[in-house]
Amino acid sequence: MAEAVAMIIGRNAHIMSLASKLILAFVGVTLVVLSATLLLARWSFERGFLEYVDAVQQSRLEQVAQELAERFQQDGGWQQVDSVVLARLLRGPVTELPPPPRGDHPPLGHAGPPPHQHQVQGTWLIDHQGQLVAGQPTDSLKAPITAGVWVQDQEVGRLNSAPRQALESPQETAFSRQQFSTSVLIALFSLGLALLVSTQLTRRLLAPVRRMASGVHAMTQGEFQYRLAEPRRDELGALMADLDHLAETLEQGRSARQRWLASISHELRTPTTILTGELEAIRDGIRPLDLEQIDSMAAEVARLRRLIDDLYQLSLSDVGGLRYQFAPLDLAELVKQRIASFDEAAKQAGVAIALTLPESVPLHGDATRLQQLVDNLISNSLAYTDPPGRLQVSLSVRSKQAVLVFADSSPGATEDECQQLFEPLYRLEPSRSRRAGGAGLGLAICHNIVVAHRGWIRAEPASLGGLAISVSLPIR
Repeated sequence: MAEAVAMIIGRNAHIMSLASKLILAFVGVTLVVLSATLLLARWSFERGFLEYVDAVQQSRLEQVAQELAERFQQDGGWQQVDSVVLARLLRGPVTELPPPPRGDHPPLGHAGPPPHQHQVQGTWLIDHQGQLVAGQPTDSLKAPITAGVWVQDQEVGRLNSAPRQALESPQETAFSRQQFSTSVLIALFSLGLALLVSTQLTRRLLAPVRRMASGVHAMTQGEFQYRLAEPRRDELGALMADLDHLAETLEQGRSARQRWLASISHELRTPTTILTGELEAIRDGIRPLDLEQIDSMAAEVARLRRLIDDLYQLSLSDVGGLRYQFAPLDLAELVKQRIASFDEAAKQAGVAIALTLPESVPLHGDATRLQQLVDNLISNSLAYTDPPGRLQVSLSVRSKQAVLVFADSSPGATEDECQQLFEPLYRLEPSRSRRAGGAGLGLAICHNIVVAHRGWIRAEPASLGGLAISVSLPIR
């Protein structure tokens, strides 16, 4: 039977709720503390009570010692003092002890030692030479309780009594049992109170945990709009805030994924639709197959190729698949060369470029990826700056950080729009005309390149009326 119960408990132990575990923990701790307190209180009570009895015995011995001193003066010695006299003095002067019975056996109907023997047992009197005068000495590991018998400033004897080792009289035993019963009742009441308090406390402690569990379950079902929003200032409050932030991030991620799919579909559909229309027109004889039609279809194919390449680069950078070969380089020289390569494109776009560079900015990075970063930022500014426009490129060193800033003229962007510029396929244009021919992936790739170099990139409205993109890279 015991094995079966143990087996059932073992099988069901893993399904015990957290509330049950907390209640058992609280009650268990309370039970251990109460048991230890009860044992210590019991030990302290008995020890204190015995010390009190010994103190009373000490006071009694001092009184008897004075009476013995008077008897010693009257009798001129200890000749008249025996165990009977000592017992009478210990018992008190009120009751006189009867003379001991004659013979070797107690009288009929009397069992055990004579009454005076209980009075002198454990108490004895010795003279100044240490010889036993009266009483019955006992062997005790503890030092005896003593009181000197003094006559004219001379110690003529010493009254000794063995200290109490345990409670002996019925009255003492009854009092001890009463105290123990009271302590047990108090312990049971405290245990019941602890059970009640632990139950209520467990409910209060687990209430936010249950709400968080409900929130996590809702998020697993795709309900990312679930919010806890409790103004707590403890660890649970911090966890709730993190769960709310996680839900918001997941909701934004789902929204971004939906926008991503819609944007990808649109980006792929536009050139394929144009190619399909031109091919059908050529096949139906509406348009002749000449060099102009081939160039038009080649342009759409090139757009598809650029879009696929950008998507491939972005996917590689997202999963960390881009290879980076870090080496010492001069960022100022690299920016200068890349800006020079865009002179002709800037003239055609009607944008004047102003460059502010220090002599040298040593950096440890991947030259190829940093060139791609600068090219994407320049192309973005040239594509989305109305002619005649301006582009100011500046490079400086601040607190061991190389700060590269691209600030252009109108059109600009709001603060909210700047926060979304680095999302894939996001563009400020409300229409999808693609006048600049871009797919909206350049800034997302830039963000991943900067993060790979342990830097940061951000966008904000520029003083020229356009957009200012700042890149900070650590100098090593």
